[in-house]
Amino acid sequence: MEKSSFEQILFDKTFFDWDASELLSLARKLNKREADLQSAHPELRPLKIAVLGTCNTQFLTLALKPFLYALGLRPQIYEGTYNSLISEVLDADSELYRFQPDALIAVRQYRDMEEFPSLLANVETVHNVVEKKIAAESEFWQFFHEHCPAQVFLTNYAVPDRHVLGGLEANLPSGQNHFVRLFNAFWLERKPAYVSLLDQEALSADFGKNHWFDNSAWFLSKQPFALEVLPAFAHAVARQLAALSGRVNKCLVVDLDNTLWGGIIGDDGLEGINLDPNNAVGEAFLDFQRTLLRYRERGVLLAVCSKNEWTTAEKVFRDHPDCLLKLEDFSAFVTNWDDKTENLRRIAQKLNIGLDSLVFFDDNPAERELVRAMLPAVTVVPVPEDPANFSVVLDQGGYFDWLQLSSEDLSRAVSYAADRQREELSTTAASYEDYLAALDMTAGIGPVTPPELGRFTQLVNKTNQFNLRTVRYSEAEIEKLSNNPSVVLLKATLRDKFSNYGLISAVILRRDPPGTLFIDTWVMSCRVFKRGLEKAMLNRIAEIAADSSCDSLAGEYIPTEKNGFVSGLFEALGFTPAASAEDSEGTRRYSLQVGGFVPHETSIRLLAS
Repeated sequence: MEKSSFEQILFDKTFFDWDASELLSLARKLNKREADLQSAHPELRPLKIAVLGTCNTQFLTLALKPFLYALGLRPQIYEGTYNSLISEVLDADSELYRFQPDALIAVRQYRDMEEFPSLLANVETVHNVVEKKIAAESEFWQFFHEHCPAQVFLTNYAVPDRHVLGGLEANLPSGQNHFVRLFNAFWLERKPAYVSLLDQEALSADFGKNHWFDNSAWFLSKQPFALEVLPAFAHAVARQLAALSGRVNKCLVVDLDNTLWGGIIGDDGLEGINLDPNNAVGEAFLDFQRTLLRYRERGVLLAVCSKNEWTTAEKVFRDHPDCLLKLEDFSAFVTNWDDKTENLRRIAQKLNIGLDSLVFFDDNPAERELVRAMLPAVTVVPVPEDPANFSVVLDQGGYFDWLQLSSEDLSRAVSYAADRQREELSTTAASYEDYLAALDMTAGIGPVTPPELGRFTQLVNKTNQFNLRTVRYSEAEIEKLSNNPSVVLLKATLRDKFSNYGLISAVILRRDPPGTLFIDTWVMSCRVFKRGLEKAMLNRIAEIAADSSCDSLAGEYIPTEKNGFVSGLFEALGFTPAASAEDSEGTRRYSLQVGGFVPHETSIRLLAS
């Protein structure tokens, strides 16, 4: 396999549907070429990963690598020995802590559960046994957290394919399978923020329990699951690690004809397309529309990219009595006869997100192949022929695997819909300053509260454009920073006359060296670019510096392929380039004297913090 061909397979993600033996073969080739691959792709984001388990994790560690590289990461992996999870975590001098990973993958399985309630135990007794185990679990991971700030990705327990009690498994509260489910549910409610669960139970159910478990593999080599499961599990883990590093999809772009309805609206007309709830095919398309509405509800942006006439296409959403989706459900709606790759670029530009944030869903295999070839950054869904399976393929693909879900996510689609009203306002304003004043913006700028830490972390890790240094922090690390007296976590919320954006900007300030307040991190959502919020935030940062007896502010811009938007931010805000302003990699450093700082004027009214 030539190197160019190898890289094409890797970065075009063409191996995602390979079986386990093919995947492992690719992974072994990757190991041999890894150094050259990293040199050729400096844009890959570094991530230190530890893999431990109560089982053999050798194949998982190997299979993970291709997915990690395909998702834009440059992994450095430490793998513990067989069954070393407990011993390495509880040994403060172990290799695990010397490695200090950014993320720990911890794999376990139901055989680790040694204590079960007696068969005739009542509900209260069963719950007490679960609570005892939860307490031990919490204490175990708290020990790890005190010695390492890594985010933990811990498997829940896959309920086994064994039913000793037969039908009584579903009728006795003391049944072992029920106990495993109960522990999973209780631990989900009690787990700390620095633990993210890898849903092994859901994966095993989707895969089929009889195919997930392989007792021969367990007794021979202590493999936690069947070899054929490996690609699906490794991919699921890799998606979570990518999310930790800010690699997340934000927008689902769909075709129209034979994707949202049966038939071709331009040929068949409004009465000829199939959205009939009393017809099996029509019901399948309606089911897919319901699925899209659920994605919109959870914060995924919806967009249309279709070769159609606008007036013909929009009529379905406006006039068809059975169409569930409406025009206002879409944040972008592009219908013309241009090349779809060009229209995808337009959608990304309109939404102010990267092409690598788009997921493309089109029933036409030729269009999918064109997008794969011309826009490899766009994730392309392998759409099945049968619309009855559209929702299943989308749901099980994990295309929108996020680590947190915030109230800001849930209101995002509504905020984008309000953009049309903002556009109308901008056309009537005499100047841009008048437009900003007419928006009637109010902001809250102040310290981050504990309930806001999840959204704060999400913003730090998902933001690429307004991100001065692009340093990522896990929620575990953010929590530690919040308790550090030399660190200030500053947040901004914003609302205007059309929308409440919620927590929209995040800043991490460090008092280091003495007398200087360093802007370690400064991110802001693309939703509020050019509104003056950055000026209002700097005004508050300067106040914090003065209150902390700091004479100067220090800032740093580290260029990436995505943050060119803020390359001149410090100069625009009045900072002065440092004496050694730029290093060989393009990093630029700046300073601002607090004593002579004059607050910037904005059109934003500040709320009391």
